[in-house]
Amino acid sequence: MIVDEMTAFTEAQAANIAGVRRQRLQYWDSTGLITPDVKRDISPRNIVRLYSFQRVVELVVASELRRQGVSLQHIRRIVNHLRQLGYDVPLSELVFARSGGHVLFQHPDGSWEDSNHPFQGVMRQVIDLEEIRARVRSRAARRSDDAGSIEKRRKVQASKPVFAGTRVPVEAVSGYLRAGRSHAEILEAFPSLTLKDIESAEAQLSTVA
Repeated sequence: MIVDEMTAFTEAQAANIAGVRRQRLQYWDSTGLITPDVKRDISPRNIVRLYSFQRVVELVVASELRRQGVSLQHIRRIVNHLRQLGYDVPLSELVFARSGGHVLFQHPDGSWEDSNHPFQGVMRQVIDLEEIRARVRSRAARRSDDAGSIEKRRKVQASKPVFAGTRVPVEAVSGYLRAGRSHAEILEAFPSLTLKDIESAEAQLSTVA
């Protein structure tokens, strides 16, 4: 059988590939850690769960982290943090590494973050021209009057508030601000944003406070 990203796996297949019991998959589903892409209740004792290729990758990563001694609570914190940053299937979208008792993960822009110290990433010491070009393109693609505006759009980040013209959740930037990250660090983490966007997030935080 040729396996590609369109392949759907049954619960039994997914458990076998991840090397865990089906009961563990069901527990992860019930707690929202990793949920199947399709779930149908045939009867109270018969629930059909189907997992996509990407979701099975998540199961394998979670299983591997558990085998390496990472607690389920720690994995849950990592997943929740990355979901706030806008990742849909975080355990299959990033590169993970273990260093002593730390779990590190690498974002698509190449920067590393330490899960023991959320928002305190291992910053790169080189100036990446490709990243700068991408930042310029992404900011230029937004309308000038979008900067500093916040909106909600159906089917975008579960209809949570995002910065106009982007898919960046306002809560993600608020998390960085609460952690004391500088404007420069936030702009590096979210290339499509501008200083006006950060100021809007700051204004919201001060209102809540």
